[in-house]
Amino acid sequence: MFKPKRIKVYFGGRGGMKTVSFAKIALITASMHKRRFLCLREFMNSIEDSVHAVLQAEVETLGLQNRFRILNTYIEGINDSIFKYGQLARNIASIKSKHDFDVAWVEEAETVSEKSLDTLIPTIRKPGSELWFSFNPAEEDGAVYKRFVKPYKAIIDKQGYYEDDDLYVGKVSYLDNPWLPAELKNDAQKMKRENYKKWRHVYGGECDANYEDALIQPEWVEAAIDAHIKLGFKPSGIRVVTFDPADSGQDEKALSKRYGVLIEDCVSWSEGDVADATMTAFDEAFDYRADDFIYDNIGLGAGTVKTHLRHSNDGNKIVVTGFGAGDSPDYPDEIYVPGNGEYLPSSNNDDRTHRDTFRNKRAQYWVYLADRFYKTWRAVEKGEYLDPEALISLSSKIAKLSQLKSELIKQQRKRTPGNRLIQLMSKDEMRLKGIKSPNMADTLMMSFANPLRITEDTEIVVPSSSSWS
Repeated sequence: MFKPKRIKVYFGGRGGMKTVSFAKIALITASMHKRRFLCLREFMNSIEDSVHAVLQAEVETLGLQNRFRILNTYIEGINDSIFKYGQLARNIASIKSKHDFDVAWVEEAETVSEKSLDTLIPTIRKPGSELWFSFNPAEEDGAVYKRFVKPYKAIIDKQGYYEDDDLYVGKVSYLDNPWLPAELKNDAQKMKRENYKKWRHVYGGECDANYEDALIQPEWVEAAIDAHIKLGFKPSGIRVVTFDPADSGQDEKALSKRYGVLIEDCVSWSEGDVADATMTAFDEAFDYRADDFIYDNIGLGAGTVKTHLRHSNDGNKIVVTGFGAGDSPDYPDEIYVPGNGEYLPSSNNDDRTHRDTFRNKRAQYWVYLADRFYKTWRAVEKGEYLDPEALISLSSKIAKLSQLKSELIKQQRKRTPGNRLIQLMSKDEMRLKGIKSPNMADTLMMSFANPLRITEDTEIVVPSSSSWS
């Protein structure tokens, strides 16, 4: 945070020391160099609503009493540094005159309007000046979140921060606070057990999301992490590698590895073209000794796959299958029995076929995946015995587990008046809403769509399919 950046953002959940950290950095900086700080909020009825008290307390904590003079409405340094306060919403015109400040620090920035942001940024224009924003996220369409966090959220989920020449965005939580009071830690743990959705927002630092149309709930995903260990069963069965080439241009490639019901790894990458990615995916499949290789065949024909098929040296047979997301549901005349009863109306559930339930294969296998997560949650949290073959376990060793969890809970159902078929929001529709394409999660969905094995005396078995282009 001491590195020069035009814009610095700290966001996250309760107990992450965002405000205190900014206060410490501001005071240390102002004690060494003459700096003019403008401490703002969108709304401030009195000085008590500002960070004045926090700064005063930190002056004492840092032992800087001989460097600053605390007054009723501002703080001044012996080197002519100064901390002043103001609000944006009701006094936006006066902000335009504050161009001589070195730093504008906006606390509780989740409430800042687009208008305030558009006025503030060009106002603080002194050479070397900075804008700081600290907040607990509220809505995804909040001005600060939408501009400085949302475009980089996938990167932040991977590594905890985003940084370029002008911007630093860091996510913090109570887990990053070595001085966290025991009372706050206990409250966080209790909330996580009793109301995981609320915990994600209050302590996890995520936006206060609406999960009404989400197929997979966040607490289901949390329960599935190392579920095979929690429930005491050993995974067994076939090994499946699933590949999403994402050759639309904007998306990342993704690949997952499944052993029985255990997802052992899930990765994504942006480097290379489709041909390179396909070669990498097949290399991974051979190294994994996969029985099945499934790939998203939208935009990628069977000819491209065959071009990159390689024979292994150890006699492995791999069944290669294209997954057509828009194809008609598999097993169209079989009855679908929902895993949790939430996907269908309460009446006549028992005689709905797959054809009469799902719009296409993508909806079908996403719901199948949701059923697995829900059953796993029941087994882990409710102690119910369920066939392990109907569950799912996510390895805690998956490097991009945070990103995967985020993708899984963002896939939403699309409701169309007069249409009772289950349909999902398309990737294009998700992009329009600013939701990153769930390529990693899609590979999990497809990984359970493996066909019946075909046993032949060949290295690679490529079943014929009308869905192949």
